[in-house]
Amino acid sequence: MVLFCLLQETHLASAECAALKIGGYQHVGQARTPHGGGVSILVREGVGVEVGVLEKKVPERATVTLRFSANVSLMITSAYFPRKADVSSESLDTLLGASGPLVVGADVNSHHVLWDPLRPSDDKGECIVDWCVQNDLSIANTGSAARRQPGTAALSSPDITLCRDCEISNWKSTLSPDSDHYWITFDVFVGTSLDVIAPSKPARALYAWNKARWNDFRKLSDEFIFRRMKRSAKGADAMNKAVTRGIRMAAKRTIPKGKGVAPPFWTPELTKLDKMVQECKNERKRDALIRWRRKVLTDTALGRWKENVAKLSVTDSASWKLVKSIYAPRPPTSPVLVVDGHPLTKRQQAQALAQMYMARSTKAPHAPDMKIPRTRRCTFQPITEAELDVALRELSSGTAPGDDEIHCEELKQLGRVSRRCILRLFNYSLRTGQVPAKWRQGIIVPLLKPNKPANSMASFRPVTLTSTLCKLMERIVARRVRDCIEDKL
Repeated sequence: MVLFCLLQETHLASAECAALKIGGYQHVGQARTPHGGGVSILVREGVGVEVGVLEKKVPERATVTLRFSANVSLMITSAYFPRKADVSSESLDTLLGASGPLVVGADVNSHHVLWDPLRPSDDKGECIVDWCVQNDLSIANTGSAARRQPGTAALSSPDITLCRDCEISNWKSTLSPDSDHYWITFDVFVGTSLDVIAPSKPARALYAWNKARWNDFRKLSDEFIFRRMKRSAKGADAMNKAVTRGIRMAAKRTIPKGKGVAPPFWTPELTKLDKMVQECKNERKRDALIRWRRKVLTDTALGRWKENVAKLSVTDSASWKLVKSIYAPRPPTSPVLVVDGHPLTKRQQAQALAQMYMARSTKAPHAPDMKIPRTRRCTFQPITEAELDVALRELSSGTAPGDDEIHCEELKQLGRVSRRCILRLFNYSLRTGQVPAKWRQGIIVPLLKPNKPANSMASFRPVTLTSTLCKLMERIVARRVRDCIEDKL
């Protein structure tokens, strides 16, 4: 699993840099200058990211701090020194940042025997070595080649990996079919623990709705829900539990899950070419394979783009999402909250946000019990199957579920038996005034406001994810109330 990726010479313009999106990763980057290359950092989602310096001057650099806990953090820097730029101790000092664990990945376009035994040392390389000694930085390179000259196939290592107050092991360079520079991988150890740093929790797998076996889902959900409703005790909570558990059990058996981050342009031909490049021993044939692979990748990407452009429409929501993804800059998805100058852990962040929202709440946390009149002014009208069918058709797909983990897609696909069980639950709740406890619970998700700093709690607005079954019943009741009011206007 790749925790972070340092990129140099991205050659991205400002709009392209702001729109760069890699599935499962957060992006922080600096666009190229007219004579520069551009740098970027990708960090796996779920890791707290505190954005630091973004600099266009030499050395071009992007810096972020990864927060794993209150006591464990790591500053990472991606830097680029243009070939004709001078390297001095003053320019190198800009890479140091604050004290603490640091990893620097840089294309320095210079050579020294300590990291590049394939080329003679130069003045820039001597300057970098002296600077590392003065600032207690270690060079992690093992001497392997990190670049292959196009055309001549001459090997060198102009890329350097530096570290401070941490340990780097398993440093490896691997031929990249997409660049003359090699991929460099390594493990980072921070603090006294011997464990490699990694996100605390992997991304949750999403349902692959297009691969669902809906006929089996309807059959199983009808069976599970009916059986549980038949033997469950009376009461809104018991009936709601029977419905939700039946749906979840049926979904687990009939709806597969996936990560949802498949490469957008990848084809079997590209996979085959990748393997051929890695296995080819002849330098001339390998260069030809790399050129052919680049052409195939370019043609595939261009074809995908033309296909998307042909589908663009003013009334199509997917078209607007595509435009927004290109032009709207996105902040990191896992920012770090800072209070009184101290970064907060994830648990502390949740507690601080909860206290802030509670202080701003305008309603009493414990509302008094509702008093039901002894005499009814009108006869109770049960919810009908027709009303339920209309409400189900109006549910929006693709929305986040509440604490019960029931999705709108699942409710829309329920069979007739399951729908009648849901009707029984809704009518019981309306008739008795009992609301299931799960319907009164929600998951508060703080969303970063546009153009607001991610390290301030005031920059987030809360969104509460509630039960989908509750929202379904609310839709039915709201339609009844609206029809009643409109008749009397």
